[in-house]
Amino acid sequence: MGVILLGVVVFWLHHLHEKYHLRDILERVQAISNTKLLRAAFFTCAGYGCLTLYDALAVRFAGARVPYPRVALISFMGYAIGHNVGLNSISGGAVRYRAYTALGLSAKQIATIIAFGTLTFFLGASVLLGVSLLSNAGMSGSVLHVHAWLALAAGASLLVGVGGYLWLVCTRHAPLKFRKFQIPVPKPRVAFAQIGISCVDMLCATSVLYVLLPREAAIGFFAFAGVYLLALAAGAVSNVPGGIGVFEFVLLLLMPAVPEDRLLGALVAYRAIYYFAPFLIALVLLGAHEVWIHRAPVVRWARVARAFLNAVTPQAIAIAVFLAGAVLLFSGATPSPGDRLALLRNVVPLPVLELSHLLGSVVGVGLLIIAHGLYRRLDTAWWITVWLLCAGILLCLLKGFDYEEATILAVVVIMLVSARARFRRRASLIEQHFSSAWVAAFFLVLLTAAWLVVFAYRNVPYGNELWWQFAFQATAPRSLRASLLAVMIGAAYGLWRVLRPAPPRFSAPREKDLECVAELIARGEDTTGNLALLGDKNLLFNQDRTACIMFQSSGNSWVAMGDPIGPTELGESLAWEFLEDCDGMAVSPVFYQVTPERLPLYVDLGLNLSKLGEEARVPLQGFSLEGAARADLRQAHRRANRDGATFELIARSSVPAILPQLRAVSDAWLAEKNTAEKRFSLGFFDERYIAHFDVGVVRHKEAVVAFANLWRGGAVELSVDLMRYNDAAPKGVVDYMLIECMLWGRAQGFSWFNLGMAPLSGLEEHALAPAWHKLGRMVQRYGETFYNFEGLRKFKQKFDPVWRPRYLAAPDGLAMAGALLDVTALISGGVRNVLRK
Repeated sequence: MGVILLGVVVFWLHHLHEKYHLRDILERVQAISNTKLLRAAFFTCAGYGCLTLYDALAVRFAGARVPYPRVALISFMGYAIGHNVGLNSISGGAVRYRAYTALGLSAKQIATIIAFGTLTFFLGASVLLGVSLLSNAGMSGSVLHVHAWLALAAGASLLVGVGGYLWLVCTRHAPLKFRKFQIPVPKPRVAFAQIGISCVDMLCATSVLYVLLPREAAIGFFAFAGVYLLALAAGAVSNVPGGIGVFEFVLLLLMPAVPEDRLLGALVAYRAIYYFAPFLIALVLLGAHEVWIHRAPVVRWARVARAFLNAVTPQAIAIAVFLAGAVLLFSGATPSPGDRLALLRNVVPLPVLELSHLLGSVVGVGLLIIAHGLYRRLDTAWWITVWLLCAGILLCLLKGFDYEEATILAVVVIMLVSARARFRRRASLIEQHFSSAWVAAFFLVLLTAAWLVVFAYRNVPYGNELWWQFAFQATAPRSLRASLLAVMIGAAYGLWRVLRPAPPRFSAPREKDLECVAELIARGEDTTGNLALLGDKNLLFNQDRTACIMFQSSGNSWVAMGDPIGPTELGESLAWEFLEDCDGMAVSPVFYQVTPERLPLYVDLGLNLSKLGEEARVPLQGFSLEGAARADLRQAHRRANRDGATFELIARSSVPAILPQLRAVSDAWLAEKNTAEKRFSLGFFDERYIAHFDVGVVRHKEAVVAFANLWRGGAVELSVDLMRYNDAAPKGVVDYMLIECMLWGRAQGFSWFNLGMAPLSGLEEHALAPAWHKLGRMVQRYGETFYNFEGLRKFKQKFDPVWRPRYLAAPDGLAMAGALLDVTALISGGVRNVLRK
C-alpha cells in the first residue's frame, strides 16, 4: 500500500509541477495574514503540549517515576522527529529509548511507553473520525465519494471499537495473555484520560491547518477534521517520511472545490509551522541532551580549552598590539587615498593633519615597545596600551580618514578590555628585559616601514626641499618625516637602554632585609620562607618590597628556595624578573620545592616540572592522643613522661638566655651523627638565626637535652626546623617533642603542622611513568645506604598526615640534570660533601 501511494504521489507531483511554479506557491504562502500564522503557531504549541501528556500517562502506566519536565522534553523530541522522519513508533521510539535508558528505565518499560502512546493516538483519532462521519454523513460521503450509509457504517465501527476498549478496561483487571507475553490493562480513569488527551491533541492539530485554509474552503470544522484524519492516516500508511506528499495529495483529492494553488499555499505554511519548526527545535534539543548526557568529556575538554585560552590570551594580545603598532607605522609610511584627503580638507586644518601623521608613527613605536610589557601581563602596560590605542584610533581618522586601521585598533582595544583580569602584575615597566627575538622583530618593523616609504614614492624625485613641504596632497614629505621620527625614537630608546647604568637586582641580606622578610612570612601561610632568615641567601625584592625570592648561585644555576614569598600576584611579577636576571647572566633559573598551588606560574615561565617527593602536613584541629590509631604515640608520650622528661615552649624573647645550652646539645648531636651542617633547604645552628624563633625544649633533671625551633607560616602553619638532642635524652624524645609541639600549636589555633618532606616519596611505579619517576624509584630502592627514604616516610606516616607534593621547576633537557646536581651541591655544602653523611 505504501509503495502504491508513493508512486501515485510522485506522478501527482510531476503533474502539479507542470501547472504551478514554486514562486506561485510561495506567493500564496506570503499572502496568508500574520493573524492566521499566529493562530496556527498557538495551536501548534497547544498540540505538542498535549503530546507531552501522552508520555506522562505512559511513564506512570509503565511503573516508572520521571519528573514531568524531563518527560516533556523527551516526548517533544520524540514526536517532533517522528512526525518528520515517519514510522513514529520506530523513529520517535528510538529517541525515547535513547533518553529513557539514560534515566534507568528498562527495555520493557520503554516498549510499554511507546505502545501506550501509539494506542492513545489511535483512540483519539478513532473517536474524532467516528464522530465526524456520523454527524456529517452526507457531507462526508460526498467528500469521500462514497454513499452516506457507508460513511455511517465506518463511523459507527470506529466508535464501537473505542467502546469495546472502554468495556475491556472497566471489566477486566488481570493482564491479557498472548503466548508468553502479558499485556497489562490500564485502569478506567487512565483509559478515559487517554481518549480525552488524544482528542484535544487531534483538535489542536486539525485547527493548525483549519485556520490557514483559504476562504474558498467552505467546510465545517468537524467535517474538515474527518478529512484531515483520513489524510493523516494515508500519510502514516505510506511510510513516507512525515507523510509528505501523500497527506497533501489526499487533501487536494478530497477538497476539489478549493483552488489548488491556494490550498497548496496553506499546506506549505502548515508543514513549516507544525512539522519543520518543531523538528529543527527538537534536533537542537536532542543535540543538547546528548551533550548533557556525555558532559564529562565535554566539560573536561572545555576546561582544557579554557586553561589553554587563559594561558595564551596575554601572549596573543601582546602580539596583536605589536601588529597594531606595525599597522600604524606602515600606514604612516604609505600615501593616503586622495579622495579621503579631499574630504578632510574642509574639516581638518593642515597643521592638525600634519601633527596627526607624526603622532601616529610615535604611537606605533610606543605600541611596539609596550607590547612586551603586555606579554609579561603588567598592569601598567595595560593602562598605557589602552590609551595609546585610543589615541591611535583618533589619529588614524585625522591623518587620512583611515577607518580600516582604526577598526583594527578598536578590535584590539576590545580584546584588551575583555581580558583585563589577566594583567595584574605590578612590576616595573622600565626595568623589563627584552629578548633578542623581540628586539629583532622591533627593528625589522622599523626597517620595513622605511623600505615602504622608498617603495611607495620611488617615482617621486628626492630633494632636500621635500622635508619642508606642507600641503594636503604632499603625502611623500609627511611619510618621510613620520618614518624618520619613528626611527629616531626607536634608536633613542635602544641607546638609552644600552647606556643606562644597570641597577643591582639583588643584594646580600641586611638586617632590614631580614626584618622585611619576617613581615612577609608573618602575612603568609607557608613556613618555608623562614629559611631566608638564615642570612645565607640572596634576596630579590620587588620595587615596593612586598614580595621576595630567596636564592643562591650554584654551578650554572640560580636556585630559588620555594615559591616567591608574598602575595600571589606580586610573586608572579617577581618570578618574571628573576627569570630575566637569569637570562641576563646566562644561568639556568631553578625553583626548588615549589607547591602545587603555584604550578601554573612555572608553566608560564617555560620551566619543566619534576616531582621531588611529598611533605607531611598534620591537621591540628583533629589531632589528639585519643583512640586506637594514636596508641603508639600515646605510649611514647607516656614513656617519656615516666622517664622524667618535661617540655617547655621558650618564647622568642627568652631564647638568647639559653643559646649556650642549645649550642651544646647541637654540637653533641652533630658529633654523635658524624655529620656536618646541611645548607640551603635545611637550617643550621646559628645564634642569630635561632633567636628569630620560639624554641621548644625538653628537659631531663633540669638540663636541656633536646630542642626544636618552631617556624610559623602566619597563623596557619607550624613546623620545626632544627630538631636535635644529646645522649642524655630519654628514648623516644623526638616523638615526645613533636607531640608536645603539635598540642601547643593546636591550642594556639594553628591549622597545620608541617613535618617536612619525604624525598622521592609518592613517585609513580607505572610502566608508563616518566623517566624521572623511574629513576627516583630506583634511587629510593637501592640508595638506603646513603639515606633512609622508606624509614623517614614511615616515621612521619604514624602521625596520620596529609601528603602534599613538592616539585622542582627547571629548564628542560640537560639543564634539568644540571639543576639537580647544583641543588644537591647547595644542600650538602659543596660537591665533595654530596656522598658524605
